[in-house]
Amino acid sequence: MTSQDFYNDLLNEVKQRPQPARPAVATTNTSDSDRVQELITLLHQSGTDITNGYNDWLKVGFALAGAFGESGRSYFHDISSIYSGYDAREADKKYDECLRSESGRTDISTLFYLAKQAGVSLPKHQYTPTQATEGHSDKNVPVSLLTEEDEEGMPDLPLFPSTVYDNLPSLLQSVVANLNISQEKDLVLIGSIVTLSSAILPMQTRYFGKTIYPNIYLFVPGPAGAGKGRLDFCLRLVKPIHKAKLDRWLAAKEEYRKEYARYKRQKKGENIDPPVKPPIELLRIPANSSATSFAQAMADNGNLLLFETEGDTVVNTFNSDFGNYSDSFRKAFAHESFGYLRRGDDGEEKEIETPRLTTVLSGTPEQVKSLIKDAENGLLSRFLFYCINSTPEWLDGFDGYGEDSSLEEEFDQLGQRFEAFTKVLEERSKVMFRLSMVQQQKFNDYFKTEKDRMQELNGDLYSASSHRLAWGFLRIAMVLTTLRMMDTGRFADTVECADEDFETTIGIISTLSHHNDYIFNVLNKERHEGIATADSYSAATRTVILDSLPGQFTTDDMKAIAVKVGKTLRTVRRQIKRAIESGEVQMIRAGEYLSLIPL
Repeated sequence: MTSQDFYNDLLNEVKQRPQPARPAVATTNTSDSDRVQELITLLHQSGTDITNGYNDWLKVGFALAGAFGESGRSYFHDISSIYSGYDAREADKKYDECLRSESGRTDISTLFYLAKQAGVSLPKHQYTPTQATEGHSDKNVPVSLLTEEDEEGMPDLPLFPSTVYDNLPSLLQSVVANLNISQEKDLVLIGSIVTLSSAILPMQTRYFGKTIYPNIYLFVPGPAGAGKGRLDFCLRLVKPIHKAKLDRWLAAKEEYRKEYARYKRQKKGENIDPPVKPPIELLRIPANSSATSFAQAMADNGNLLLFETEGDTVVNTFNSDFGNYSDSFRKAFAHESFGYLRRGDDGEEKEIETPRLTTVLSGTPEQVKSLIKDAENGLLSRFLFYCINSTPEWLDGFDGYGEDSSLEEEFDQLGQRFEAFTKVLEERSKVMFRLSMVQQQKFNDYFKTEKDRMQELNGDLYSASSHRLAWGFLRIAMVLTTLRMMDTGRFADTVECADEDFETTIGIISTLSHHNDYIFNVLNKERHEGIATADSYSAATRTVILDSLPGQFTTDDMKAIAVKVGKTLRTVRRQIKRAIESGEVQMIRAGEYLSLIPL
């Protein structure tokens, strides 16, 4: 039986299995309207203009157009009118553009994100889901996309828009089918896409005349206990591929050992040539490998996956041989050749012509700083970041997961399906990916706007990142297109991105762009207009809390205010403590406080 026959049999079997329910298409409801109206009231009361920058004004329009269509025009005027240079006719023209364009559309959460950056947020309890995924719920989990910063001071950032989950390839539908927490779904989805990018070898595209492969770099920063360990499920998707390679290598090494022993035992007069040491064969390379071992494995394989959920491991490895590792990582991202000194008696210098490296890392925000020292480090722009926070509520670990099978078993089965598919895919020497002409125009329009936004926020240093973000877009789209081929069983030497996969990629990249903004700002150690640092989020939160409390207040008042402003009691206590340290509040006695801020 050929690989194609095997895969066709498996495909037919899979098609007969019950498939996970597809998410319902998101629809506008009264909750969205009520939230927007409430936000507009708060913006006008505080005189807060979130359209002062052109790109933010455009994002407001895209968010409203995507959520409400023509009925969002009045909201756009209400928000735009806060700007001192407001012109009704210009606002109308701009909203017309937003209605006509599909590529720039964003989830309504973008509007609330921009408002929060400016210090205006709705109380947490007012955020309600606009649509539910069939068969799943976020029971006992905060549904706000823009909640308070966690204990370590890292703010929550936007989640993937619900539209990302509407038309996923079936493998990814299965990946997220049994995950019932929004942040967890996002984490496992992007982790799976990146992990799978390590194993679709023939797929490639051309961009600025250069051949680009699907390999992606991902870093997931988050505090301890935030759930970064969920990424381990993603690794199971390529475990069978890694194991098959490793088994072949171990068998070859054993045969080499036997042949070498025979060579050493040869008698005088025998003319046995020394055996050739077998090349390293694996997919995942240990994160604690030396720079030389890494280079050797890359030279032998051409394609590697570095997957590590313990940030300290990779930080320590990098710091031990930073120069070599950093250079290799930066060059491997763009498949640029790099040399290394081969181990052994000959000390031969080798050149790796087309390195392909996929990287999945997670760690605390401090570990990000240890790995990528500052915003000028070239590694920063090569990574996509997805920041996560711990959930303050206790979660029921028994609810919604079932007893018939474990998530480990489910992901192992998905890994077997994917391995069978890759065997067929790898029978082709090359599969060329491309965007349609319409998609290319949308792609260029989106990244022109993105580059302008980055330039306005942080100048040339940051706007250069838009080019590598564009690479991330193409690579994610390549993965989705490959998995779409897996659904159909149809293979071709040239494949075009489906419109639904293009729009899904737009939704993912638009969200990750905000997460990258935050990390850049942290590493740049400056507060830039339009990107709020953790400190600025915290200061804005403290102002809201102190303004809501009476001049003299008690612990019971703090509890009531926590409910009123939609914060946790922990957050309120922490901000009162900081207010005491800054001289804004004085503690009279235990449980009693006096605000020193003049009315």
